[in-house]
Amino acid sequence: MSGGLHVMIKIGYLGPKGTFSEEAAILYADGSAGKITNCSSLEEVFAGVADGRLDEGVVPVENSTEGAVGAVLDLLAGPFNLVVRGEVYLPVRQSLLVRRGLDLKQVERVYSHYQALAQCRSYLRRELPEVSLAECSSTAEAARRVAKSSRPWAALAPERAAREYDLQIIVPVANDYPDNVTRFWIVGREQKSCSPEQKSKTSLVFGVGDRPGALYAILREFAVRGINLTRIESRPAKKNLGDYLFFIDFIGGQDQPEVREALREVAKVTLGMKVLGSYPVWEAPGKETLEL
Repeated sequence: MSGGLHVMIKIGYLGPKGTFSEEAAILYADGSAGKITNCSSLEEVFAGVADGRLDEGVVPVENSTEGAVGAVLDLLAGPFNLVVRGEVYLPVRQSLLVRRGLDLKQVERVYSHYQALAQCRSYLRRELPEVSLAECSSTAEAARRVAKSSRPWAALAPERAAREYDLQIIVPVANDYPDNVTRFWIVGREQKSCSPEQKSKTSLVFGVGDRPGALYAILREFAVRGINLTRIESRPAKKNLGDYLFFIDFIGGQDQPEVREALREVAKVTLGMKVLGSYPVWEAPGKETLEL
């Protein structure tokens, strides 16, 4: 999916304004911020799509340095019967923001989302070793909190948040890895068809039985058919200790015979397999296809 959306649809993202999720939603909506609306939580994004208040939601699923966003995987596997309709890759640059007139040595506390704090762990330890760290629901919420306070606080947030909340950028790039990228999923109520000329990706979730070689038997079905797995992730099944759900992404769509055959065989040896969706591999506008 490299083109824009051609009809006016309502897209939800984790707010408030100024988050990377907002940037990803604008990118997906081909630059039209009028089509997007912010939600107070990931659960609200999913609920809004499920009950029809939103047509689609843009949610972060993994980061190149900090891994999977477990809450999103849990919501897809659990209470909401939604599908993945697309993906967006967004380069992530965390900036350190303060109220105007404050400098780095005055900062006493840094607020941000837990993933942003983790992405800047080495920088914070090196440059602000005495500063306390505090988690917020989003990077933009951290910026909003700093802007409303008279305390010497800072926020790790996108450059967009500095403009949104009239903050000063004192460190333009604070993340430890310059090539930091977050992958977002587009979730909806119905599967989106892929055109034959587009490179596709499929995502699924399943449980496995407690027996030797259970996971190997599943992975083998893809290997023998030459299907390339691009991600495998495990999450607690939230039932018994030691029970896990596995999330797998692979190159190929359900319209391909080898993929249909693999999924048919995998369904026989898994517990509660759910195909989350087949969708076009993300292509940044004017750039080559991106794969995390």
